[in-house]
Amino acid sequence: MTRWWSLPRLGRTSVLGRPVIRSLTSLLAFLLGSTLVLAVPATPAAQAARPGSLSISPGNGHFTAGQQVTLTGNLGADGRRRVRLQSNLGRSGDVWRDVPRATTRTNASGAFRLRIAAHSSTITYRVVSGSRRTSTLVSQAVHQEVTLRTQERPVAGRPLTLVASTAAMPLLPGRGLTFQQRVGTGWATLGTSTVGADGTGSLVVTPESAGTVVYRVRLEDWDRGVGHVGWFPSYPTYVDVAAADAARPGPPVVTSDRTARTRAATLARRAPHQSTAAGTLRWGVQRYDFDWEHGESLTDRAVIGTRRRGSWTDVSTGTGRVMLRNGAMQLSSNSEGAGRAGSLGSLSATLGGNAQSHGRWETRLMPMVFRGGTTDYVVRAELVPVADVATGCEARAITLYEARPQADGITIGARSSSGAAWQRTLPDVRVRNAFHALAVEVTPKRLTWFLDGRPIGRVTDPAAISGEPLTVRLSMQASGTEPMKTTRTLVDWVRAYPSGTGRPTRGGPRLTAGTHAVTC
Repeated sequence: MTRWWSLPRLGRTSVLGRPVIRSLTSLLAFLLGSTLVLAVPATPAAQAARPGSLSISPGNGHFTAGQQVTLTGNLGADGRRRVRLQSNLGRSGDVWRDVPRATTRTNASGAFRLRIAAHSSTITYRVVSGSRRTSTLVSQAVHQEVTLRTQERPVAGRPLTLVASTAAMPLLPGRGLTFQQRVGTGWATLGTSTVGADGTGSLVVTPESAGTVVYRVRLEDWDRGVGHVGWFPSYPTYVDVAAADAARPGPPVVTSDRTARTRAATLARRAPHQSTAAGTLRWGVQRYDFDWEHGESLTDRAVIGTRRRGSWTDVSTGTGRVMLRNGAMQLSSNSEGAGRAGSLGSLSATLGGNAQSHGRWETRLMPMVFRGGTTDYVVRAELVPVADVATGCEARAITLYEARPQADGITIGARSSSGAAWQRTLPDVRVRNAFHALAVEVTPKRLTWFLDGRPIGRVTDPAAISGEPLTVRLSMQASGTEPMKTTRTLVDWVRAYPSGTGRPTRGGPRLTAGTHAVTC
């Protein structure tokens, strides 16, 4: 009989009356392993992660588009890691995307520093590495602005001080100023100065004779670190120069267009992603893409594409200016403000240095109308032969978009030097305050037009296809000397693609054939 205090035979025990053989070695290993597990401290990976952080310097309100800014922060975990910057514009359909060439490594405590050029639009950033990420940061650049006024009574033969002010934008002391006077449809340089510590600069000129003189000032390129802030013009300032014995005239009106800037930025942020012909038909890599997202000027080349060259030439015959703001080209007929009687003259921007005879072109634009004036501008996006740009001939053109902003409906078409023309009007397309993506494909045998990614017209007549190098022209055409409704056309981007890529083009109704009277 076995007593309760008797030890079992070594290596043998009983569970529920059934014998179980257990090795002494296994038992010792188990006990030893359990002791070791209890003795090992928690690893850093098991610790609660710190929240990641991200900040910008200088802070919001103290930098402009294209200016160098510094992002600093911490990933929220110790250890050296490669991190990358991502951005999101916050529009419907947007996703987080890596910012090109914006990578670095954290230090042992997880801290990092990145220098980038400030984005033109309000944009959200974060820094990521694997599954770790920082908090988000909203970057808000202040748009460029410069105004021009006269200091003394404008009298023929007497010195007149032109004063430029950059008070509406972050201070960039030492930035170049170029003062200009309109000559014909161009601008002649009168002299230069720089922005002072108070944000202003001046130049003394002497008007030669009585009459109306038109001046403007250009803020010149500003390059510091990785930043590039492109040149930027003021609105034209009309100055009535009196004869020496004339009564003193009222000062020129200089008003802020802050309301217009805010409306334009808000509409751009709310704009949905339209389908594009390039995306629908998979046209592939752009030859060029002007998207103006980092403070470029009109004469800066395209930053994306296989042929990153070209620059834009602007023309203003009246009160308007062509500028880059909020990630878009803006053809603006006047600054919005109380007391405006409307706008005068036409505006255009023409791309030079990157033409092609055949291929695809696409742009996205929206007209906006403000107070003043009685007559609508005609807003156009066209392809024109390079040879005709120099001569001013209007006999040949391919029209991607023609509209009067106050009325719905757009017109597309083409015209040739023989007098033949082709046209179609889409009456139900909303124009005012509405973005649309317009495209055209030019092959040796066919023209095809697209609206928001779908084909809307075609022409197969060889007379419509010049075979000459074509370039893009964007314009707002006035009606003679009538006071026009103050209008701003936002051009989100302009892109070109080669022929022969992606899906084949099919569909689109034939345009109606007719004639036109323009000859050269």
